[in-house]
Amino acid sequence: MNLYLVRHGESSGNENRVHQDENDPLTENGIIQIHQLADRLKKMNINAICASPYLRAKQSAEIISKTLSLSIQYIDELKERKRPSEIEGLEYDDSLAKNINLITKQNQASTDWKYSDDESYNEILSRAIKMEEFLISHYSNQNIICVTHVAIMTLIVLHCNLEEKLTPEIYWNFYHRAQHNNAGITKLEHSESSGWRLITWNDTNHL
Repeated sequence: MNLYLVRHGESSGNENRVHQDENDPLTENGIIQIHQLADRLKKMNINAICASPYLRAKQSAEIISKTLSLSIQYIDELKERKRPSEIEGLEYDDSLAKNINLITKQNQASTDWKYSDDESYNEILSRAIKMEEFLISHYSNQNIICVTHVAIMTLIVLHCNLEEKLTPEIYWNFYHRAQHNNAGITKLEHSESSGWRLITWNDTNHL
């Protein structure tokens, strides 16, 4: 299997530096980015498209779908990490958002800690593992695109390659330091003999 994890195009929340909810749409620039990405994907013999149902990912997947003439399967496991509702819609520099993010960061080593209605590390990890199992069981020996978001994408990549050696500290350190651009591609390969291999991270040559 060749798995192409694609981050959605630039959203209004990305542009305005706002903590997003599930309804943030693509910007005009984000639409252009995804069209550029889709033109590149035409060369990769893609067999299937899966996507997060969040609006920015859905809009991105629809552009890719039209270009490749493939249907889309929307999967909840590909949704972005749920953050506390208290910060949704707030700018990154908002004092309340910064305080909640600081408290969250101070507790990230705990696998089950949550601020309020957000997701714990273990809850996100459970989604990542379910997604890995789904891909292996349904798309062995195929080329598949998953249109998704940074936090869950990062956890899928790390768990595929580190498995039981992955810890919250490793995940969060990587998440905070490894940039992944809008409409970037991360490629993984999977075979029965070798398991998962990370081939590229944040490939943006099409932009």
